[in-house]
Amino acid sequence: MKIDVRTPDGQHMTWQHATLPLGSALRIAPAFTATATAEDISVETTIHTRFDTDAGRYMVTATAHRPIEPAIEITPAVLRQVRLGELLSAAVPYCVAVDDNDLGTGTVRELRGEGERLLPAWMTEMIAQAGPTANTLEIVQLLYGIAALAARPPIVAVAAELGISERTARHWIGKARRAGLLDGIRYTVGRQPDGAHRPE
Repeated sequence: MKIDVRTPDGQHMTWQHATLPLGSALRIAPAFTATATAEDISVETTIHTRFDTDAGRYMVTATAHRPIEPAIEITPAVLRQVRLGELLSAAVPYCVAVDDNDLGTGTVRELRGEGERLLPAWMTEMIAQAGPTANTLEIVQLLYGIAALAARPPIVAVAAELGISERTARHWIGKARRAGLLDGIRYTVGRQPDGAHRPE
């Protein structure tokens, strides 16, 4: 998926635009627009989002669709192919700023590891071996926050990224929440932006 993430006034998103504090150490962009095309979809989709304090996540407030070729018509069948949840998930790492001694300073997207991973492999292996230390819980806060902001199951995201069981991930998330690291970050079971049901 090719994606372009910008501020509401059209500037390319950078870590400096992440001005809203979240949790104990995260900063996020208060709102953004993201435009993307996928190889298997014949339209370009733009979403407009804002962070909703009550929901504790980004909410899609408007969408727009444009054919990538003049001969293509936007039909209900074409629109059913659009995956808003996937687009939102791809955009969120551009909107979360990190200032960390090990990772550096920048957006999560700028600092992310190989492929689609959010963290480099050496770091996830070190974290998994260290257990729920203070440093580990800060990383859990980052991973949980990114997933929750995109309305994705955080337990699944933490487990997958760190290579631990979901039971262990749930335990570490509980410790992070009790330490106050997840204040203001919530994940509520319900419907995803693409209309699918989230797992319990």
